Amino acid sequence: MTEEITPLRRRLIMWLVTGALFMEILDGTILTTALPSMAQTFRTTAVALDIGISAYLLALGVLIPASSWLADRFGSRRVFVTAIAIFTLASALCGQAQSVPEFVALRVFQGVGGAMMTPVGRLVVMRHTPRDQLIATLSALIWPALFAPVVGPPVGGFITEHLGWRWIFYFNVPLGIVALAAALWLIPDVRGERRRFDWTGFALTAVGVFALQIGFEHSARRIDALGLGLVAAGLAVLAVTMAHLRRSANPLLDLAALRTPSFRAAVSGGTLTRMAIGAVPFLLPLMMQAGFGFGAVHAGLFVVALFAGDITMKAMVERILRRFGHRPVLIVNGVLCAASLVSLAAIGPHSPAPLVAVLLYINGLGRSLQFSTLSTLAFADVDSAAMGDANGLFNTILQLGAAAGVTAAAMSVHAGEALAGTLGLAGAGADYRFAFIAMAVLSLGGLISALRLPHEAGRALTAG
Repeated sequence: MTEEITPLRRRLIMWLVTGALFMEILDGTILTTALPSMAQTFRTTAVALDIGISAYLLALGVLIPASSWLADRFGSRRVFVTAIAIFTLASALCGQAQSVPEFVALRVFQGVGGAMMTPVGRLVVMRHTPRDQLIATLSALIWPALFAPVVGPPVGGFITEHLGWRWIFYFNVPLGIVALAAALWLIPDVRGERRRFDWTGFALTAVGVFALQIGFEHSARRIDALGLGLVAAGLAVLAVTMAHLRRSANPLLDLAALRTPSFRAAVSGGTLTRMAIGAVPFLLPLMMQAGFGFGAVHAGLFVVALFAGDITMKAMVERILRRFGHRPVLIVNGVLCAASLVSLAAIGPHSPAPLVAVLLYINGLGRSLQFSTLSTLAFADVDSAAMGDANGLFNTILQLGAAAGVTAAAMSVHAGEALAGTLGLAGAGADYRFAFIAMAVLSLGGLISALRLPHEAGRALTAG
């Protein structure tokens, strides 16, 4: 049962949730450039402090699947407000941390808030948005996922250099207080069908996601039996989890949405596509700095061109989808995205800067359109009663896909060290340029699901 809300209130809720999503994703990436300074404070090494980033992301991955059940059981307003309060309090405490164990524990606590905050917020938005406005709404919710990973490291570096790393967390506090007040005022108190909590499903999901994310992170640094074993174990446990969820009378997540072709395509082939085009903000600064020898500011200016393409496309997504439909856009734009990734493999340290900026701008246009098309397609044909479980499943897969994308990109760089020369990619940054080609191939693999889509897929959103 949903509460009637005015268009203005719905728009304010969307802005609130978008801001919360930005904070949650930003906190997963912003610490990267602050680790050396934090290591001096805690008298340890930057590598040892990577666990602070991992702990936060692991808490998100493990707890996101339970977010829909919590919203149904306790009400969307109560859960969302509690999540913001936890996130804000944990941010203040992280800024006061005096040791590595204390910091890691507080990052887990912060991840608990993030895991409930954004999935529940997205669910509120989707449940209260008319279908004819869902494309514009979900497209607006995509920009934090595109923007936050790009700006996180440079913003973290700027704050650390001029104010100290603790201010990375302190800045969350006033924003959190404002968001808390807004949530109490705006978020409707909606509850779904009450059901028993699936402890078996939760335990299996937690173990599978934990093993998979740790395996991905380990494999991104070095490929060995431990990392591959963890990935294999995680996949095996998640396979058992899927079997349990299918036969359980009260599953943690109802998998009924997977029977909808559009949702299935968005989370299967769509995940491969997101992994590939989502790896660009990870690969690009590394290629510019480690491969070409550019400074951080120089590399950062090129990233701005990528984001400019992302933002430009936002104004055009709805018109493009209404004019051509989801399936044609996914196929044609998917090929263009792959071509754009290959073009990035052709640049070098002496390539004209305007040409590189144009190529990155085009890449930003394509990846923004593809992300938005996949996200709107996922929920286009899902029944409103199944929206909660579909949202929880989609967010869990998003979290794992982001980790898998970075791992695939890093493994491609390692492979490029051995193979780039034989493929004619010798020279500065050859290993990274090989990785861009590998990501292009991966993105094409994601088009198989799009080709199998029925022509009317997503028509419920684009008709009229």
